[in-house]
Amino acid sequence: MTREIKTDKLSDKQILINVFESNCPKYFDKNDLPDLIDFLDKYADKNFKVLVLNNQVIGCGGHYTKHTEKVFGIAWVMFKRYSIGRDNFMPIATYFFNHLLKNIEHENLDYDIVINTTQLLENTFNKFNFWTEKKIKHGFGENLDHYVMRRKRKIE
Repeated sequence: MTREIKTDKLSDKQILINVFESNCPKYFDKNDLPDLIDFLDKYADKNFKVLVLNNQVIGCGGHYTKHTEKVFGIAWVMFKRYSIGRDNFMPIATYFFNHLLKNIEHENLDYDIVINTTQLLENTFNKFNFWTEKKIKHGFGENLDHYVMRRKRKIE
């Protein structure tokens, strides 16, 4: 299995829309598609990456910086549903997420890292030392509670 992380390109947009749609309605509400498209069109930059597995884009995610709040945000982390299998999920997710965290470290700012996710991925992000700061019932749609999770960033 070959894997690679690359900077997102405009040509990846439809593939990433397909990745999003593969995760509806379990992980994302289909009504969030315009928000994803807006993000890809206006805000995806060198910090937004795609995961290529066996020469196919199967996932994405990135980070942004909010200097006014002194936080890094993690945005649109997702993998094409059924593309990596249950046994490979954590090793591949760890590989990808560690890459994002290294990119944040290179920014050399002592800001916390925040991610907005759902109850379905709370345990996954706990493994990366995130804790749940806030819960909003049905905040991301029916059966998708909005969890705001935070992690301290340490500069060594």
